Amino acid sequence: MKLIIQGGRIAATATDAYAGPGEYIAAPDDFDVTRLSEYVYAEGVLTLAVATRLTRLAFRGRFTQTEKVGLEMAALDDPTAPLLQRQQAAALRASLADMAAATYIDLSRADTRAGVEQLEAGGLLAPGRALEILDAPVQPEERPL
Repeated sequence: MKLIIQGGRIAATATDAYAGPGEYIAAPDDFDVTRLSEYVYAEGVLTLAVATRLTRLAFRGRFTQTEKVGLEMAALDDPTAPLLQRQQAAALRASLADMAAATYIDLSRADTRAGVEQLEAGGLLAPGRALEILDAPVQPEERPL
């Protein structure tokens, strides 16, 4: 099998009859055509990229129900609370709104990682949970289409 490379990514598999733009390379023996979009070609080497993007629902699914309830409770505004506490609740609401507006969640983004780590630092997640949420491999069913 031959692969057509365009812009550093595999564009398609091909027969020798292909005459479009792009570069041919031979598929390695362990090439998995079902993961076609995850391969990257650079400097003559074809590698399977680590997936870091997942759907918003899949990202939410990495939190337990108890954690999600805790986040929702922490995001509530209490008009009688001190200003700092109200600001923290507003910041959490803003983060949750950003997540809801996102097309997908990228676990490799610095702001995503910092946000989840901040939840742990603020006591909204148990110690160690931030890295469990951020570093678990992205499963095929979690990936955006």
